[in-house]
Amino acid sequence: MRALWPALTSHQETRGMPEAKTKYDEICLAYRKSRKTFLDYEYLCQVFARDLVDGMIEYFDWPQDQEITYIPLGEELDPNNRFYALSGAMQMDDESFWHFGLELTVQEPGGSYPLPFLMSFFIKKVGPHFIVKLGPQGKEIRIHEDRRGDLTPFYDAVFVQIMSFFARQYQDAVTKGLKEPGFIMLSPTADNL
Repeated sequence: MRALWPALTSHQETRGMPEAKTKYDEICLAYRKSRKTFLDYEYLCQVFARDLVDGMIEYFDWPQDQEITYIPLGEELDPNNRFYALSGAMQMDDESFWHFGLELTVQEPGGSYPLPFLMSFFIKKVGPHFIVKLGPQGKEIRIHEDRRGDLTPFYDAVFVQIMSFFARQYQDAVTKGLKEPGFIMLSPTADNL
């Protein structure tokens, strides 16, 4: 797994920045420092999200020839331009969670009747913990930044949710089109049911 950037000390944050000569300069430096802190936070969450997804795909032994698509949640999808990098799909909600959709495809044995489904992940970092929610109303799962290599219980929880969706909610999703977004739903790109 990739290492996260270490937190910068106050000295490191100001090193290389010009000294403020006016009140305006002080305001601009405060903005620069705040913006850098936010961008570092965004990057940490992106790296964690990528590690989380990559680890989950590996844990599930997902076929390597199948496409994995990141989708921004809450946006109309342009069928001609629906491929996003994770960083482009991640957006922040009003509770400071970065959220994104992950589209995977399941199929009948032999590759028939492929069905894309969408999982929605919400991630933020508070102190030394990443907080992950499976769906907008999901329970918050705390993962210590030093325990990122041991995510088997998290992956098992995702597996249980996927199995539950196909056992209990799939028929309603197909026939009624589940209106409330949950952790798992049929992808907006699903057209062959």
